[in-house]
Amino acid sequence: MNVEFVGKAVQWTDAMKSFVEGKLERFSRLLKEVEEDQVEVVITLSTSRAKQKDYAGESRPTVYRVDLDLYLKTWGGGVIHAWEEDIDVFSALDKVLDEAERQIIKLKQRRLEYRRRGAKIKEEVISAIIAPSEEKERPTIIEEELVIEKPMSEEDAILEIQESGVYFLPFIDAKTGELKIAYRKRGGSFGILNTRCKGE
Repeated sequence: MNVEFVGKAVQWTDAMKSFVEGKLERFSRLLKEVEEDQVEVVITLSTSRAKQKDYAGESRPTVYRVDLDLYLKTWGGGVIHAWEEDIDVFSALDKVLDEAERQIIKLKQRRLEYRRRGAKIKEEVISAIIAPSEEKERPTIIEEELVIEKPMSEEDAILEIQESGVYFLPFIDAKTGELKIAYRKRGGSFGILNTRCKGE
C-alpha cells in the first residue's frame, strides 16, 4: 500500500503520519485480495479559520480538513473518497479513516455479491449445456481454467470461504508452495486437504 501525505499550508508531523499508517493497517485485511503495491492512498491535510458564527468571542480556532483518496488498481478498480473536518487534527484523521473503512466494507460486500451472482449464472448455463438428452450417451466434459491469484495461508483461505460463501477453495500454501484445498464441513467447521501423488 503506497501512502502519499500532502500538506496544504500545514506540515505533517511524524506523530500524525504514524497515526495514519497505524490505522491503515486495518485496511490490509479488508483488501487482502489486492496486492499492496496496487493500492494507492493520497491523504491531504489543509487548514482554515473557523467561521465567526460558529464560535463566540474573538478567537476563531483553526479547522483541520482531511481528504482521503484510496485508488484500487485491480480488475475491479475503483476510488474511495472521504473527508472530514475538526478543530483537533487527530480527531479529523480518525473520523476520515473510519469513513473510508465503512466505504471499503460496502465495496467488498458488493463485489462478493457480484461474484455470487456470476457463479450462479455460470452454474445454470453449465447445467443447461450438460443436461441429459436422448441424443447424448455421454456427458460433455467442459474444461475450465482455475486461476489462483496469489499464495495464502490456511487461515486466509478459511477466512475467504467464510466471506465468499463457497464450499471449497483451492489455494497455494504460502509456506510450502503446495496446492491445498480448504473446504466447509458439516456442522460449521472447516478442513484442509493436502494434495500429492500416491507413492510420494
